[in-house]
Amino acid sequence: MGTDRLGFVRARRPEQKRQRETAILDAARELALRDGVGAVSLAAIAAEVGMHKSALLKYFGTREEIFLRLAEGEWRGWAEQVVADVGAGGAAGLPDALGRSIAGRPLFCQLLTHSTLTLERNVSLDAVRRSKAAALRATDAVTDAVHRVLPDLDQESCFDLIAATGVVAAGLWQAANPPPVVIAYYAEQAAAACAPSGFTRLAGVNLPVELARFVRVFLAGLRAEGRAPQGGA
Repeated sequence: MGTDRLGFVRARRPEQKRQRETAILDAARELALRDGVGAVSLAAIAAEVGMHKSALLKYFGTREEIFLRLAEGEWRGWAEQVVADVGAGGAAGLPDALGRSIAGRPLFCQLLTHSTLTLERNVSLDAVRRSKAAALRATDAVTDAVHRVLPDLDQESCFDLIAATGVVAAGLWQAANPPPVVIAYYAEQAAAACAPSGFTRLAGVNLPVELARFVRVFLAGLRAEGRAPQGGA
């Protein structure tokens, strides 16, 4: 039996088990950023760590549980960044801060897309509890930060803004990072004498810019509902 990437055959001591768990998460992150979350198998993660798949299952029951654990850290990191950026930039900088914060986290964007589609369908109840708790803590922290700089909006409206921005970000990220076959199609159309209507916009999605635009439009819609007077960002 060979050693894994940490240099030991079997993790016996608690610190070795923690190191191996971290190594599994790091390997999954690296593979996801390289190949995409949907393309990463449990066997590939095990191979990247240098351990047998059956040994990996002692740490995580499924590949989905590995990515839900990664999502916990992504939610936490995103919230910390947004709270800091919104506090520094105030209401005027809120749309751009939200756009940058999500667009600058490619793994977070992927996990937003895959969580409800696949990652929550082959996991333990405990894994879901952890993941949902992390997401709610992060969302609540960002909602509070937004409410501080936009006191004219009620707390519910601020929450709606953050939730809707996350949903839109998941879809826009896919459009901004198409698979190779779609990139080939875009190149083919760009070389054509007459590209279809709307092609330029589809082929050139600027994620932070589009997300900031969405935030501005959604804020305007909230205010048009009469929840708050016009003003702020």
